[in-house]
Amino acid sequence: MKFLSLLVMAALLWAGMAAAAGAAGPPAPNPEERALFDLRRLGPVDLSPKAVKVEVYIAPLEELQPFARSFPQVWGKVQRFYRRLGVELVHLPAGPRPGPVAPAERLRLEVLPYQEWLNRTYEAFQVAPPFRLSFLSVCRNKYAFAHLPLSVIHFSYRRFHEQVLRPEADSEGDKVHLLAHLLIHELGHLMGLYHSHEFVNDPVEDHLPDGVTPNFMSHELTSPGELGFVPWQRQVIHSYLSKGRVYEQYRRVDFDLLRYLERVKEANGFREPARRPPQAPTG
Repeated sequence: MKFLSLLVMAALLWAGMAAAAGAAGPPAPNPEERALFDLRRLGPVDLSPKAVKVEVYIAPLEELQPFARSFPQVWGKVQRFYRRLGVELVHLPAGPRPGPVAPAERLRLEVLPYQEWLNRTYEAFQVAPPFRLSFLSVCRNKYAFAHLPLSVIHFSYRRFHEQVLRPEADSEGDKVHLLAHLLIHELGHLMGLYHSHEFVNDPVEDHLPDGVTPNFMSHELTSPGELGFVPWQRQVIHSYLSKGRVYEQYRRVDFDLLRYLERVKEANGFREPARRPPQAPTG
């Protein structure tokens, strides 16, 4: 079974061992569920403009001030991208305690110091202490997680800076560009989308039909150009945000993306790509 990527698969297997060792797997979907998870038949989708509130919390620490200074420009690029999808992102300044977050309505971005990011990640994935070193090793190149059940993105700016930015080469414009791409991608997960590489015969590829423009749900977020999307992804997002069929699919699996991918794979006859060496995911 292949999940978001081979690395995330391994990480979540470690997390699950502590919480669910010996538990039986989920029952096979019945015909009604199979029909529900058929993404080839989304039915009527309300494509009218949608507003989504996003709380943005930046921990008040010196190490995060470079992000805080860049954020207005970053957020402007993120908003412009989502307007192309018919989604208006409403920025809400946030305190240290989350407001009433809710799937498809009110999301939260938390920009955190490294140790706090790590602790929140362990908690969100329910990684018990005996498995934390293994989890950290598997996800050593990770700096952001979008947790759909929590409607929250946890982001370590320090890790992003160490692993992605090159102080000797990247200008302020490059930093804004890369941060915007990362947030565009992670917010896509909180709007019902999965990675573009999950299946070989679904409507999403790593690149648009021009063969050059990276899909925003791919891992090619460091591309110097702009990101793009395919019309089907717009349909999925609006179905999710309007609480249509896609939202109901996620609700049936408690917003668990891994269970969702298994249901979608079975219902649509999607095939996973051939096994390849593990690569570090970006979200």
